[in-house]
Amino acid sequence: MNQIKETWVGFSIGLAIYAVVAELIGLFISEDGLSYTLGLLFGCAVAVGLMFHMTRTLDRALDLSPEQAEKYVKRQSFFRLLFMLLALVVALQVEQMNFIAVFLGMLGLKMGALMAPFFLKKLYPEHYVTQFPPDEDNV
Repeated sequence: MNQIKETWVGFSIGLAIYAVVAELIGLFISEDGLSYTLGLLFGCAVAVGLMFHMTRTLDRALDLSPEQAEKYVKRQSFFRLLFMLLALVVALQVEQMNFIAVFLGMLGLKMGALMAPFFLKKLYPEHYVTQFPPDEDNV
């Protein structure tokens, strides 16, 4: 399995665990469970879309010169920011979605990314990216 697929697996597991925990907590706090659930699902779907876009952006940027890659990555980052803002505006307009739950679902992008290394170490210990040979000076 290549590193992109492995990273997607770690991210997906982290996002799923975060979403389940956020759902369970939110159902106890929220007055309208359906609205909260729909908002969280929408926010998590946005997070998955953003992760897909980031993966595609980085893959394409590796084929460009450093100057072109920098411009391309900045432009795509701005596009993702606009997409997040658009998703939040949609959440404000749709009564059936809880705005805070949408925001929490979108935070799943960060939570999935933070949890991914933990799962990657457990699932793919022989391929884990940050394993470095011991430094001879520190041994």
